[in-house]
Formats: sequence, structure tokens, C-alpha cells
Amino acid sequence: MALTAMESGSGSFTSSSLREHYKCFLICILVALSNFQYGFDTAIVNGFQATQGFLRVFGVESQSGVFTIQTVFQQLITSLLQVGLILASLIIGPFSSRFGRRAGFVVASVIAFVGITIQVVVTTQWPLYIGRLLMGIANGIYVNMTVLYISEVAPAHLRGLMVSVFQPFVSIGSLVAAVVSNALHSNLTKHSYQVQLAILYAVPLFLFFVVPFLPESPRWCVVQGDAIQARNCLRRLRPTDSSPESFDSEITTIQEAVDLERKVASTVVWKDIWRGADLRRTLLSIACATFHASCGVNFIVGYGTFFFQIAGQTKPFTSSIIIQSVSVAGALIALPLARQFGRRPLLLSGFSASTICMFAVAVIYTVSPNSAASGKALVALLCIYLGAYSSTIGPLSWVTTGEMSSNHLRSYTFGVAMTIGFFFAWLIVFSTPYFINRTALNWGAKVAWIWAPSNLITVIFISSADFFLPETKGRGLEELDELFYNNVAARHFERYKVRDRIATHRLQSSLDLDDGKPETDIEKVGVPELE
Repeated sequence: MALTAMESGSGSFTSSSLREHYKCFLICILVALSNFQYGFDTAIVNGFQATQGFLRVFGVESQSGVFTIQTVFQQLITSLLQVGLILASLIIGPFSSRFGRRAGFVVASVIAFVGITIQVVVTTQWPLYIGRLLMGIANGIYVNMTVLYISEVAPAHLRGLMVSVFQPFVSIGSLVAAVVSNALHSNLTKHSYQVQLAILYAVPLFLFFVVPFLPESPRWCVVQGDAIQARNCLRRLRPTDSSPESFDSEITTIQEAVDLERKVASTVVWKDIWRGADLRRTLLSIACATFHASCGVNFIVGYGTFFFQIAGQTKPFTSSIIIQSVSVAGALIALPLARQFGRRPLLLSGFSASTICMFAVAVIYTVSPNSAASGKALVALLCIYLGAYSSTIGPLSWVTTGEMSSNHLRSYTFGVAMTIGFFFAWLIVFSTPYFINRTALNWGAKVAWIWAPSNLITVIFISSADFFLPETKGRGLEELDELFYNNVAARHFERYKVRDRIATHRLQSSLDLDDGKPETDIEKVGVPELE
């Protein structure tokens, strides 16, 4: 997703520059609001699994007279959202290239309307599955289009900040959903879940009114050959007192980049991501894209309330509100942390905290399951866990995934990495009910024995600076091209002194291939030099 957020290292960020570009920032916030739906939708389905009003319609009655959720049904209503995300990622690129960025939001809103309506009115499982899949597609389009649109309209030095605003809205959506679920879970009628689903109408309705007034992406206008429209869009996005020369300069820069990409696209093939220096970058991108899966957050997000319930928590909905509040706080402090400390230290800190929390949960529920003290410890540990995730792993995984790929292969590398990342997210969401549901393995909180070593392995990967993940904070995309092209060891990335910005030369040389390899070689660029 956030493949351009990494460019935040270039340029200088100040509060005055943000005030100067307030129009663009407000537009980005309006677009980012669409992701409230993703957080809200995920969280209410999480709560439905412990809501008797929902289970009386879609669950099964136990011998004690309490309605419970079947394992397969639980898997599908949660994992179909991930399938929809994958499908959206595959289709939205070609669609938005043809019809524009704003059109993507309109289509997503229509799909969301249909998906919400189906879920509100149906009382059988199979139509509900269709509604969940449609909501996954709508959410996937919103997420992808938000990042793409903001990346293309934001000024370069504010791009990282503006792209990052979508993450807090996801967390806020989850928090609001937890509050609403807590208020309605005691209602034993269908209204307990129908009201929650109906609240989702607010997002597509809001976008139907807002999108027509949004400027189109200037970059998309240039790609379509409409420089005049691109200039008009820039006028609405940039400060009122901007000079005509500044508009001309930005349009020219966009045009040159588009022309170069078109030339490169005629010579580059997807197999190039597995060759030479790009093989290392592809493997690193894939590794970073799976960070969300390796930390285990998908099972907390998808099954948190149900998880609290089967773990013996007397107030599972209240516990969900508490941990979602911590998640929002973590998302809000993520940006200043990243600007101050860099990628590797924060990722290492986040995964280390996650490792400790998961080991603690596993041990506590192995030694003393379902006790009141264990329940309190579970909430406290998951607060630490989600706080660490939201402020480090969550936002930085997207950033590092995009940074690891080269400029001319970014769409290929990022697409492969994200597809693999989404697959593992789906696998976790799909398989988790088998481990935690009382009608299956009934591990409950002891499922943390899976995520504790998974987090530990990731800690080892990140901390092995000599061989694996390098620090990329403050590096421009062209600088990263040079670092990887010169095969600089990960431990030397921070101290490496850039001698040449080789990206343009390398791209240009790739247009004149005679044997499938760029003419530029390491000797022309210069050997690695450390400060």
C-alpha cells in the first residue's frame, strides 16, 4: 500500500509548511476518512462473534441454551474480507489508470452500499458470505486508492505525513466499533447487529457528496495527456500564493517522470525482480510485507472480543474498548517516532515487545487458565502488544516494503510482496478459529505459543544487520538504488556516503540493452564509501 510513504525523508517538514499546504492536507484527510469503514467493519464483525443477537440468527444453540458460533462460519465471515482485499488490490490498479482516482472511490462506495445492504437484510449464511466478500473489495479499494491518491497530490516533503493519516482513521474506526458493540451486545434481537451494520452507510454516503468536489490527481491527468487539467488541479491543491512558475515546474517534473516510466515499461519485465541486485530487494520486500502476519495482529483484530470471551474475561467488550483505545494512541505517535528514530530500531523494539507479551500470555494461560488474575494480565499484555504494533510494526511495515524495491520495478516488486503478505494474513484469519474455538482445538489464549516464536524469529531477522534488513531512514529513493546496486552490506547503510545518484543513469542505460543487462556497472558508479 504505502509505497510512497518512504519518500518522507526527502525535503524538510515544519509546522509552517503544513499550514502553508493546509488545503491539500484537508483534502487528504477527507479522503483518508474512507478508511474509517475498514476499521469499523473489521471490529464489529469481531464483536458479532460474541453477540447473542447475531448468534441467534447465524449461530447454533448449545446444550446449555447459549448460542455459539460454528468454526467454519467464523472462518468465512472473517477471512472473506481478506479475500476481498486481495481482489481489490488486483483490479483497482488497471481500473484507476483508465478511469481516474476519484472514480475508484465512487465504485468502492457503490460496492459498499450493496455489501452493507445484503448483510443487514439476510438471515442465512451464504448471502452473508457474499456481503462480507463485497465489503472486503470495497475496503480494499478504499485503502489502495487513499494511499495512491494522497501519494500523487501531496507535495514531496509532506508526502510521508499525509500518507500516514489513513492509519489513525482505521484505528479510530475500530475504537468506535468497539464502543458501539459494547452498547448493543446485550440486545438479543437482530437489531443488535443490524444497527451496527447500518452505521457503515455513513462512509459511502459521505464520499458520494465529497468526491465530486475533490480535484483529480494531477499525475493521472498528465498520464492522460491533459496538462491543462493537471494545472487546474494543482491550483486547488497548492498554496493560493503559488507562482505560475511553480506550477509549470511541477507539471514538467511529473511529465518527465511519466515519460521515463513509459520508456522503462517497454523494456522491463516482471522476471527482472528475481535478477541481480533486485533479487535481494524483492526478498526484503516480501519479508517486510509479511511482518503484519508474523506478529500475529490479524488474529487479535479479527477475533479479539471472542478471544477475550473464551479466555475467561468477564467483560470482553469492555476489554476490546481498552485495547482499541491504546491502538489509536499508538497510531497517533507513530509518525514522530519514525522521524526521530528510524525503521530498524522501531521495528526491533516493536517485535521485541510483541515477543515478550506473547510469551507471557502463553505461559500465564498454560499455568493458570481462566482465572480472574489471568484475565487482567491478558488485557494488560495485549494493551502493550497493540500499542507497540500501532506505533511501530503497523505503519513501518508498509513503508519498508515499498522502500526495498527499486524505482523502475516498484510496481512489480510491491505487487508481488503485497500479494504474499495478504495471503499470509488470510491464512492466519482463516486458520485461527481451529485453534481457539471451543468446538475445535480449544486452545484459547494458549494460541500465543504460536505467535511468541514467530515474533522471536522476526526479531532475529531484523537484528541481523550484517545480512538482512538495512536502515533506510533519511535516504532518498535514488540513494537506495545506489546502495543496493553497489551491494552495500546492511550494516553499512547508515554510514555509506552517496557518491552518485545512479537511478536515472541506470534507468536510461536500461533503454539501450543489447544483452538484457544495463550497461552501467559498479565501477562506473564507484565502490562503497563509508563516512
